[in-house]
Amino acid sequence: SRLATVACLTGHAPAAGCFLAMACDYRVMYAGGTVNGRKHEPKIGLNETQLGIAAPPWMGQLLVRTIGFRRAELALAMGTLFPPQTALEIGLVDDIVPSDTEESSNDDALQALLPDKMKDQMMQQNAVLQQSYIQAARFAKVPPQARVASKMLTRSEHLEDMIAKREHDTDHFCGFITQEEVQCNLREYVQQLKTKSKQK
Repeated sequence: SRLATVACLTGHAPAAGCFLAMACDYRVMYAGGTVNGRKHEPKIGLNETQLGIAAPPWMGQLLVRTIGFRRAELALAMGTLFPPQTALEIGLVDDIVPSDTEESSNDDALQALLPDKMKDQMMQQNAVLQQSYIQAARFAKVPPQARVASKMLTRSEHLEDMIAKREHDTDHFCGFITQEEVQCNLREYVQQLKTKSKQK
């Protein structure tokens, strides 16, 4: 997109969720905390191998470009889901918002960056969304022609490669995922999710 996009990650972002976040210009993630007496720590990553499948090529290549070859190679092989602090350290996210962050702590930044019509609405949202709004406002202050040109400088090669290989990659992924063994693994995973949901 020619627009600046910010991913606001308030929970887990596995697989396609991670891919969509990586496609954004900036990623803000909740650091985790206690919800209803239980510790909650969101995670992010391409965990397809844990389900018995491989990440589609366009997802895997974007992870390589985001966190580096060797780290991505291991993450893809193991289906690693990274906790917030680790994701920040390796560049998978750009900012994390601690669980004890006050939702009003960014008042000064908001007053300086956001249009008046957005302030009241934004202040009713959580701290992760607040930080996402702030970064979006920063992007909006950059001359769009320069920002878009800089974005395409770093992303055009990947986009061109993805478009050129789209049909081949789609056929490869569909052929892989429809194998009986893979379908069996997926059914088992769905059943595990159902069981876990009933236990809550």
